[in-house]
Amino acid sequence: MARRNETPNPHDAMFRAVVGVPANAASVLASALPAKITGGLDLDGLRLEPGSFVDEEMRQRHTDLLFSTRLNRDPTLVYVLVEHQSSPDPLMALRVLEYVTRIWWRHLDAGDESDDPHKPRPRPGATARTLPPVLPVVVYQGRRRWNTPTAMDGLYDDASEQALGSFLPRHQFVLQDLTGVEVEELLAAPLTPAARLALAMLRFAPRQEHLAQVLERFTPDVLDLVRTRADQMFTIIMEYAYQVSDTPPAQVRHYFEDLGPDAQEAYMSNTLERGRAEGVAEGVAKGVAKGVAGTLTRLLVRRFGPLTSEQTARIESATPDQLDAWVDRVIDATSIDDVLR
Repeated sequence: MARRNETPNPHDAMFRAVVGVPANAASVLASALPAKITGGLDLDGLRLEPGSFVDEEMRQRHTDLLFSTRLNRDPTLVYVLVEHQSSPDPLMALRVLEYVTRIWWRHLDAGDESDDPHKPRPRPGATARTLPPVLPVVVYQGRRRWNTPTAMDGLYDDASEQALGSFLPRHQFVLQDLTGVEVEELLAAPLTPAARLALAMLRFAPRQEHLAQVLERFTPDVLDLVRTRADQMFTIIMEYAYQVSDTPPAQVRHYFEDLGPDAQEAYMSNTLERGRAEGVAEGVAKGVAKGVAGTLTRLLVRRFGPLTSEQTARIESATPDQLDAWVDRVIDATSIDDVLR
């Protein structure tokens, strides 16, 4: 079932699409942050900010989402940076600190005098005296547990700590490590259906040979997304699961058939769209191969005479790479067998 060459980083693409929706992001934060923190944030007021703070050359491997909100019962502006990681980064604490610094500079460039962080503001000039808090959260999904520092403290050697102590930058991020998360924990978490199913697929779908069994545990969320297909969450998440798992398509099809006509229709619609796209690509490839095979046959006949039925069958069943190699040999070859060797 896997199609791992379709998207350079399908994990990041799906994460951005789902968690980029503020309601889904709010539920992910509610499940990842300590209650003391979530109690102080207006998660219902999350707003997705435009842009990315990840370096251009790292965009294929890392995804960041920046949200703004307020403290509960307080007008203080707060930024929440949500980063997705599919592999441990030894310097993640430093990279997060760099992103936070960029967020501060962008905030200062926009000015800080308006109560609405989403409206253009004048440059701050000499009046800016404070910076808005930035809460960094890293959601990690990988084959092994996160094993690198989550704070700048872990990047200094003992001699530096002893000599410079409090003068060294102290900064840390919140880590949500999905590696050891069990189904029961996801089911109990305060997540939206889309966020729960997305995190479940990030956790369990890669290289999964029994995806239907995993989906069965999250059937209420699946059915909820089936009923609300207008927002494309069902398609986005199932496309991801299709791409990264090793489950036979028939197994997943039977699962959706058992859920009833609406679920079956949703699955089939998704499958038809995928099949249509794959069919176009496959048709183009087959057309090119057929054209090369025809050209090769004509060249062989002109140089060496008629082909046997066995030789014709070999050409018709050859791969595109084989056909290209055989065409290159025609000029210097002394026989048909020399070309098709």
